[in-house]
Amino acid sequence: MTNITVENPPHAETESLLDLYNSGNLPHAEKDCRKLLESYPKSPLVFNILGMVFDAQGKDLQAIENYKKATELKPDYADAFNNIGIILNSMGRPEEAVARFEEAVRADPDFADGCNNLGVMLQNLGQHEKALEHLSKAIELKSTCPATHFNYAKSLRAQGKLEQALDIYNKAINLKPDYFEAYNNRGSLLEDLQRHEEARESYTDSIRLKFDYALAYSNRARVQKKIGNYEGAMEDFAKAIEFGNWKNNASDQNLKSRLYVNLGDILMFFRNYAKALAAYNEALNIEPDNQNLIGMKGNAIVALGDIEEGLKLKQQGYGVVSFDSLQGVSINHGRS
Repeated sequence: MTNITVENPPHAETESLLDLYNSGNLPHAEKDCRKLLESYPKSPLVFNILGMVFDAQGKDLQAIENYKKATELKPDYADAFNNIGIILNSMGRPEEAVARFEEAVRADPDFADGCNNLGVMLQNLGQHEKALEHLSKAIELKSTCPATHFNYAKSLRAQGKLEQALDIYNKAINLKPDYFEAYNNRGSLLEDLQRHEEARESYTDSIRLKFDYALAYSNRARVQKKIGNYEGAMEDFAKAIEFGNWKNNASDQNLKSRLYVNLGDILMFFRNYAKALAAYNEALNIEPDNQNLIGMKGNAIVALGDIEEGLKLKQQGYGVVSFDSLQGVSINHGRS
C-alpha cells in the first residue's frame, strides 16, 4: 500500500488493523476500523482498510462505498482506485473497472499493480496493443513479478509476436519454477510455432506441477493427436473430462462437449464403438440440438450393427441419406 499520513492514526494503530485483516480476524478488524474512524473521521487509510475488510467478506457494495470515501478524502489514492477496479471486474463491469485502474495509474504512474491490472483488463477486452504499454511498464517497475511477465506474454502472443512471447514465458517460469499455468500457455505457444514435441513436454511439466489441471490435459491431448499418439490423446481427453471443474456456463459446457466429441472420435478410431457412443451421448446431453453430434451418434450406432437406426440419425444429423446398391450410402445435403 502507498504511504499515507494526512488525517491518519498513528502507524502502530493502522498496522494493528492490517495484522487483524491479514490474520483473517475480519469482525475484529471491522470493529477496530469503526472505532478509529470515530477519532479520525477523515482518514483515507482507515476507510481503505475497512473497504478491504468488507471486500474479504464478499460485501462488494459496502467495500466500494468505503473505497470511494477514501478517494474522496485523498483524490490521488491509487490503492483505493485499484481496489475499486478489482471489485468492479469481479462484478462483471469491465469498462468501469478499466476507468478505475486508469485513475489509479494517473494518481501514481509508478504503481506497478495498477499498471498490471489495467493491462490485464485491456487484454481481456481484446485491446492488446494498449495492454502491452501498461504491462511493459509494470515489468519495468516490478521486474521480478512472474504474473506480470505471464500477462505480458499473453498479449505478445495475441499480437503475433511469438518468439518474443516465448522468451517472456520462459522468464516467468524462471522467476516461478512451479508456475503451471505458464508451462501450459508456453505449450500452446510452441504449438503455434509447430514445435509439437516441445509443446507436449511443456504440457507434461504443467501436469507434473498440478496433476488435476484439466486444461493442460486437454491441450496435451490435442498435440498428442497431431503427432499420432492416439492412445495418449485418448487418455488425456478422459483425464481432462474427469478433472474439469465444470461450471454451468456456455464456455465450460462447450469445452466439455468438445472433449467428449474428441474422445468419441478416437474411440471410433480404435473401434471401441460402444464407448464412443457413450461419449457422443454425453456431448448430446450438453448440446441436444447439435445436428453434427446426432450424425456422429448415428455413425457409432451403424458401427454397432444397428444400420437402420444409425442411418436415421445420420439422416437427421447430416442431411438426406440415400442408398445405392452400387455406390452405397451417400449424404445429400439440402435435398428433399
